[in-house]
Amino acid sequence: MPYEVILADIDNTLLDFTAGSRTALEKTLQWLGEPFTEERFQAYLAINNSLWEQYERGEIEKKDIYPTRFRLFSQRFGIHTDAAAMNARYGDELRANVYLMPHCMEFLQAVHGKYKVYAVTNGDTRTQQVRQKNSGIDAYIDQSFISEQMGCKKPDKRYFDLVFEAIGPVDKSKCILLGDSLTSDMQGGRNAGVATCLLGKPTDDPRCDYVIGDLMDLLPILEQ
Repeated sequence: MPYEVILADIDNTLLDFTAGSRTALEKTLQWLGEPFTEERFQAYLAINNSLWEQYERGEIEKKDIYPTRFRLFSQRFGIHTDAAAMNARYGDELRANVYLMPHCMEFLQAVHGKYKVYAVTNGDTRTQQVRQKNSGIDAYIDQSFISEQMGCKKPDKRYFDLVFEAIGPVDKSKCILLGDSLTSDMQGGRNAGVATCLLGKPTDDPRCDYVIGDLMDLLPILEQ
């Protein structure tokens, strides 16, 4: 068995963050009496993703992401509202509407008891904890490492050093990092010195040791 430890990202790896975001934004806009459109959703995703990438590069603080994304979004579409209040409502809706990635439970059930599974995420602490519990995936995760609680983030090597300190002696050649992001997950795996597996579209990016289109595709890689 080449791998014994799975370091798994949460958003758009185990939980469908995009689907959750869609519902959360739709309900938040309804609360404001504003229409929800695909244009608005795609604009929100672009703004949010850009801010998270800035955070990964150390250009902004995490606390600044939340009000900034809705301030920029509201300015773009002429919505007159308090950005902090809009973010709070969105967060409530995000925690209340949780979606699994395809075959998430089947995958977690298949690896449960055979591999150690640790969640590695840059997400908001309260949101991640509630979503993991409400989705039921927490029953299959040995421990969650949320960057907000650790004082550092993916893809920083220090983040993964702290993860390995917490879980105890581990042969890194038997660890694999599963995630959907090249910048935080695949680069993080490279910084940590472990194998990487991208859940997403085919790519020849050198930071990826494996690329899969479905979670179940990881099983033969783990069991080879």
